[in-house]
Amino acid sequence: MAISFSPSGIGTHQRGAGMAGFLVVLVPVLTLGLGGAEMAHWMGLRQTLGLALMEAARVGATRQAQPEAIARAFEHGLRMVYPDPLALRRALLVRRQALPVPWQIRILQPTPDSFLDHADPDAVGPRQYPAQALIRNDYQALQQARREAQGWAQGRGPRSHTTIREANTLSMVLTWPQRPFVPGTGRLVQALAAFSQDPLRRRILQAGYLPFERHVSLAMHSSPAAWAPLADGRVVYAEAPADASATPGTAPGSGLPPVTGLPAAPLPPADEPWAPGPGLPADGHAEPGAASGTPSETLGDTSEAPPFGADMEGDICTPAP
Repeated sequence: MAISFSPSGIGTHQRGAGMAGFLVVLVPVLTLGLGGAEMAHWMGLRQTLGLALMEAARVGATRQAQPEAIARAFEHGLRMVYPDPLALRRALLVRRQALPVPWQIRILQPTPDSFLDHADPDAVGPRQYPAQALIRNDYQALQQARREAQGWAQGRGPRSHTTIREANTLSMVLTWPQRPFVPGTGRLVQALAAFSQDPLRRRILQAGYLPFERHVSLAMHSSPAAWAPLADGRVVYAEAPADASATPGTAPGSGLPPVTGLPAAPLPPADEPWAPGPGLPADGHAEPGAASGTPSETLGDTSEAPPFGADMEGDICTPAP
């Protein structure tokens, strides 16, 4: 009896198994690759946002911490992220449509309460309106000594609990929303919104964006002035004054008078470089921290501004429970 044999029938039921196995391996490998590219992009973006924030801080330090000047400088610094002006405008417009604000900078120092404690009514300098409170940027060691002589522990104000040097330090936190490009990550981000306690972070997460945070502290090189936050919410203060009706420079219920009688040293306009006052040497190094304050709570010789990119810290933000 003849037996027919057809080689084409061998393994017919296994046809396509190799392709299926390849797809099973491809999906996680592709996901890991995209995730690595995403992380690399985040690290570069984190560094670039820090540089843009430092640029805004430098402008704020020489413009009396004016919120409008800080906002303009930061958006100008975003050219490092979006070199094309049209791409920058489009990115900000997309964020304005999806979020309450396209980005936000919170001023941590000087706080509104710092002006209630440390504002000098005799300070001479540029003001937006005659009664605008100013904190003197010069003679900080003398101001510190007089506050300690008044009975303020370590020279810290009763409302703000800050020293005159800390009140002359510009500290800011940037919150920048960034949409991930890995497919499916947006829905995972939205699920994290329920764990966030901060209203702005929650809105950012609900819209499918990740909130990036960067922090910068820089010594002031002009006399800080009390400004109103921007109405659009881009630059705001981290906290409201504890007693907005109190007179700046007085301590409520303590009877301590404001620190006055400091040597007269007219302050230059905010758009001019610092110039030494009467009795100060031309190099402006009469006393550590007298002209520029200190970039942190650690007091020391800060007669020179910190190098570009110094005193910056912060990481990609994750929602706090």
